Amino acid sequence: MLAVFRIIVVAWILMPAAALAAADDWRVVKATDQVTYSIDETHWMSLRAGDVVPNRASVSTGPHGRVQLSRGVENITFHPNTRASITTTGVLSRKTEVLQQIGALDLEIEKRSQPHTTVQTPYLAAVVKGTIFHVTVGKTKASVSVDRGLVQVTSFDRGQQSNVGPRQSVTVDNKTGMTVGGQRSRPQITSVEPTVAKVPALGTTKLAGETKASGAKSTSSAAGKGSSSSASNAGNNADSKGNSSSGSSGNSGSNGNGKSGGNGNGNSSGSGNGRNGSGGGNGNSSGNDNSGGHGKGKDK
Repeated sequence: MLAVFRIIVVAWILMPAAALAAADDWRVVKATDQVTYSIDETHWMSLRAGDVVPNRASVSTGPHGRVQLSRGVENITFHPNTRASITTTGVLSRKTEVLQQIGALDLEIEKRSQPHTTVQTPYLAAVVKGTIFHVTVGKTKASVSVDRGLVQVTSFDRGQQSNVGPRQSVTVDNKTGMTVGGQRSRPQITSVEPTVAKVPALGTTKLAGETKASGAKSTSSAAGKGSSSSASNAGNNADSKGNSSSGSSGNSGSNGNGKSGGNGNGNSSGSGNGRNGSGGGNGNSSGNDNSGGHGKGKDK
């Protein structure tokens, strides 16, 4: 009898815990074919109606994918080309954090006295107590529009904040900052301390391969310019040698007695004696020296 009583007590204690655990689960109400989830961001598995999405798992939809998740009175719908994860913490005071990297979500959140659900994007964070709202994330901006309730939207880089109500919207662009709109009135924007986003932007960073390729192109271009310059210098040197090959009675490149037989312009290196104008000089080469005079001498 005592053993039966103990079993009943243990079951009575565990039942609320099991009920709470079940209440924290997000279940698939309906889904198309292009819907997958992953726990480790590496291995992706298909989601079907009736499946339970593990806590902290990432859910991804393809170009034609769409999935609706439900937890009690709360619903989150993933539109095509959307990627986000859902994390639930706490038991008595449950909190939910949605990390949305790209795409569009429709959220219907249970109303409570304290904020309990946050949507984090690369450009803004939306905190809600209970509402129906929509979050769209692109490659350079994110936006929030509200159907019911109140959503507090904060931009990270610019340090801007706005409380968005029904039929109002806010957009945060990584270049222009926060802008607001509304069918009847626009929400106000206040300044807050800038913070850092938890979610990385999708497709905004340069690939390492692109950086290396750019560097290689610059190196190749520099090498080409260097080679061209070297070739030009080599040509100039060749011309200088050619001009000096006619020889002059001034500076010549070899020893010997010779008779100047022609005109030549240029400076050649070497040892030799000569005079400006007409005169004799020692050297095999003949021609004009720097002063342009005719050199005369005797061939050996």
